[in-house]
Amino acid sequence: MKTLKLALAIACLVLAAGPAGAADEQGRKPPEDRWNAHDTDGDGALSRAEAEAGAPGLARNFDRIDADGDGRVTREEANSAREQMRAEARKQADERWRGADKDGDGLITREEAKAGMPRVSENFDQLDADGDGRLSRGEVQRSMQQHRQRQMQQMESGHGGGGNPGGKGPGGGKRQ
Repeated sequence: MKTLKLALAIACLVLAAGPAGAADEQGRKPPEDRWNAHDTDGDGALSRAEAEAGAPGLARNFDRIDADGDGRVTREEANSAREQMRAEARKQADERWRGADKDGDGLITREEAKAGMPRVSENFDQLDADGDGRLSRGEVQRSMQQHRQRQMQQMESGHGGGGNPGGKGPGGGKRQ
């Protein structure tokens, strides 16, 4: 869960977006503008103090992201950390999926979810977009992407982003 939160925090700062100054489809400033807003001394990198003042997720993981240990996080370090987290998260997700997919058909049935992914099982109907009784990776990925977008909006608006209320649904509580 920590790697997902870190990846989300970094993504809030450095994901590629449209032209400078333009808002995205959710009305947020582009990452370049957000980075520049946090970079109060204009040196192109974020100090620990700059991160603590405006990027709490980055601040919590500052030492892990600051690869060269110089006390500054560059965009390159943030991008590299984000890519490492994504690769790690993909690997873990693949392992969980293969472990639950007992018949090896690439789909998770309700029974497979109950046995190997209990939280997915609790939300099976919500995740099963086409209602065929089987979850594809695409269905789960779309649901998680929508959840991440909501979390990023909450983080940017200062309302946290630590899972769904009540601990149900993607992101609420432990990961499967």
